[in-house]
Amino acid sequence: MLPLEGFRVLDLTHVLAGPCATHHLRCLGAEVIKIERPESGDPMRALGVQPQLRGLPPGFRALNAGKKSVVIDLATTEGREAALRLAATADIFVENFRPGVAKRFGLGPEAVRAVRPDIIYCSISGWGQSGPHSSRGAYDHVVQAATGMMALQGSGADDPPVKVGFPVIDIATGISAAEAILAAVVRRLRGDTAPITLDVSMVDSALALMSGPAAATFESGEAPDRVGNRGFVGSPGAETFATADGHISVAANTKGQFATLCRLLGKPELARPPHVPEGLSDGSFLAGLATDALRAELVAAFAASDAAALETELNAAGVPAARVRDLGEFLRDVYPRTEGIGIAGEPVAVGPAFRWMGEEKLSLPPAPLLGADTDTSIAAGTPSAARVTSMGRR
Repeated sequence: MLPLEGFRVLDLTHVLAGPCATHHLRCLGAEVIKIERPESGDPMRALGVQPQLRGLPPGFRALNAGKKSVVIDLATTEGREAALRLAATADIFVENFRPGVAKRFGLGPEAVRAVRPDIIYCSISGWGQSGPHSSRGAYDHVVQAATGMMALQGSGADDPPVKVGFPVIDIATGISAAEAILAAVVRRLRGDTAPITLDVSMVDSALALMSGPAAATFESGEAPDRVGNRGFVGSPGAETFATADGHISVAANTKGQFATLCRLLGKPELARPPHVPEGLSDGSFLAGLATDALRAELVAAFAASDAAALETELNAAGVPAARVRDLGEFLRDVYPRTEGIGIAGEPVAVGPAFRWMGEEKLSLPPAPLLGADTDTSIAAGTPSAARVTSMGRR
């Protein structure tokens, strides 16, 4: 039995961060009813439509597998009443409108708690529910720019800013919201009856992702330098190097690992003085030893090496290393051998980044067509007979 079986989630979210949050709840067993606008639904439905996937693009399918779709026009009195009828049957309410919009629809925390006092209400936004920037819109790359994340990418101080190559903050925000909701569920199950309203923002999630650089900046008052493709420890052997047939990323952080790397490169002398001082133990980090002269020697040695062969040799010798692959190579050649976290029956969706050891892989129905569950869900308006949690009226 999955931990959230018997819980119902009313999902008024769209695009990425909100649907990611409710996707994680669905993967944990919750019933998720996705409220969508008439005719168009979630904008992600129209992004890269592929007829072979029932007209649903991979991006939408990935975060909406197993959910129910109910079409409601929230701008009408009838739509608001229908949404409140569903809210009265739910344990969790999630929305990611701009702050104030849910309230204007008559679906703010107070209105929803009037029909379901013990509901967990979660609001997801770019800048939080209060403060001078709360009314601003937010997309992932814009928040990367605003929070300093984009400025951390790149190799040199004079390079232009570079965004992370996927919507990292959106996904982190969704996971943060799911974590907050699970914490609220624990509070409810322990007998806490106080109203719970959760405020999850993209800027807070970005800061959480950058906790290390943020801590350093709090301490020094100065933003950290870019490290490019170097490892964060600062060892000369922790970097991404060009080889004769591609690139390889190596984490030879300690003296022992660096000595192994230099031996396999045919340059054992690079792990001795004057490059590496005497007296260090094999387990010592080589922080601050990445000089230009040493790097030039390593660059030349890597340039004469084969990335795939070196990857195998280094890992066999206890030095973490990986040839730089594109995502297609990883999913085709590497990931299947990890018995990973894909969802059975839905090839474009993955579940939360953990496994229930000894249990079968999660299986979910595909993402719903727009409005597929409108008539049955609204007409029922009551909890499923299978729901037996201790949170509410079952």
